[in-house]
Amino acid sequence: MIPVEAKMKELSGEDAAVLELEETWQERYATKAEAIRATFGWTSSKYHIRLNSLLDNETAIYAKPVTVGRLRRLREARSAERGGASAGSAD
Repeated sequence: MIPVEAKMKELSGEDAAVLELEETWQERYATKAEAIRATFGWTSSKYHIRLNSLLDNETAIYAKPVTVGRLRRLREARSAERGGASAGSAD
């Protein structure tokens, strides 16, 4: 269950733009890296660090449940393919 506080908060404009990019980059760009550079001027690494933190953010889950849910499932599938080690795991 999503805490009431998450429902009352709003994503920052930048966080909302990250999730929006995940939904729309294929419509306007050949690669996601190109979309990231054009939209934010960030490296792919910086973008993915930000995106991964958003996937664990209750406010993001409330704001974009379908997008965040899809990205979480993809992240979990990739983790399982690598043997289940998660980022921050000492294994």
